[in-house]
Amino acid sequence: MSNIADADPFRETPKPLTDVEDAASIKSASPAATVTSNGLKRKRTTEPKFYAVRVGFTPGIYHSWADCLKQVKGFKQAMFKSFTTLTDAERFVAGENPSHDASLSPYKFYAVRNGRVPGVYTDWPSAQKQITGWTKPKHKLFTTRAEAERYLKEGDQQAAQASSASEADTANSGTYYSLDGPMEAGAKPSVSKKAKKNATATDGRGGKGMVDEYNEDEYEPGTGPLPPGAEDGFDPNIIFDAKTGTVVYKTEDQRKATKLQTKAHQDGMLRVHTDGSSLGNGSQGAFAGIGVYFGPGDSRNVSEPLAGARQTNQRAELTAILRALDIVPRNRDVTIITDSRYAIDCVTVWYLNWRKNGWKTAAGKPVENKDIVENVLAKIEERNHLKVQTLFEWIKGHSNHPGNVEADKLAVNGARNGA
Repeated sequence: MSNIADADPFRETPKPLTDVEDAASIKSASPAATVTSNGLKRKRTTEPKFYAVRVGFTPGIYHSWADCLKQVKGFKQAMFKSFTTLTDAERFVAGENPSHDASLSPYKFYAVRNGRVPGVYTDWPSAQKQITGWTKPKHKLFTTRAEAERYLKEGDQQAAQASSASEADTANSGTYYSLDGPMEAGAKPSVSKKAKKNATATDGRGGKGMVDEYNEDEYEPGTGPLPPGAEDGFDPNIIFDAKTGTVVYKTEDQRKATKLQTKAHQDGMLRVHTDGSSLGNGSQGAFAGIGVYFGPGDSRNVSEPLAGARQTNQRAELTAILRALDIVPRNRDVTIITDSRYAIDCVTVWYLNWRKNGWKTAAGKPVENKDIVENVLAKIEERNHLKVQTLFEWIKGHSNHPGNVEADKLAVNGARNGA
């Protein structure tokens, strides 16, 4: 239980608090008057005060400590200050630092490298609009504008290098080949007549575009006919070269080292912990995050803000599962461990009736979080088709289970980064 006192903890005459306070740590402050050098008591000043709540049940500006207290008492990691001017209070709520000159920058800079409109944004909602629904967005949070702009510049340099390498590989044809999407409209790879003839050969089962052998020198990487054993329309003989930003043919050693697994259980069952967190869940000012934990220091661990306008805990829990399935190899058995019975039931039990009822609940209402549930189901059914197991395991939350504790930390940090 929070120990915030009902008395106003902010002093009247000094400057605003120098650091953001945690609501659970504020002690009661006495409203006693100050004493002058001659021993006489002097009344405290009565200049107006503005209580700015940046993180709380309902962020905003309040004119009394009692109103402010309602927004922060019991709210984990609440952030609030008192100010003597409305301008400073508004700047604080907006994420800026009023203790510095107004020309200085906000605390956070959201650099969107790949999104609708790349650039540097000073508030999360604006940055979020650029990445929500965008395929493979790239964005990062920085504390200074210089770092954010450097991040964008590095992305531009990488794109320029990839473009130059691509142009050289395609004899200045202007065609760029990517594993993530189709060629530019109207672009055609330059191939010999012999290559064109081979490309129409069959694989012995009537399927066109798949041949036993062909001369790789006659095709740009990724444009030749598919070899036998290719799955999902992907040529296993090519690889993306991160240094040049282009697709290249694998070396003989690489081809021997990256043979497709024939048995899903070859490397054993992978166990992944997921969690979702929503600070201020259910309130207008809530913000949520997701956590995916593979293990200590694992580069696959995820800590991200929840995208979209609906910042609920249940939505975060489901999204964390979806992110885990995005990362886990399709041919690897996995057990996803979560403390959300809701999320597990959505994708293992309830969806059966929801589908039959046109995605309506028993009460006839639209199913909440249908979009995420369908995306998770698509991942699971794809893995089922490959005869790969996708299991779920429920554990009690906040019971000091190491994996759950770490996943929760990642989720909470993700939520705070989106504040």
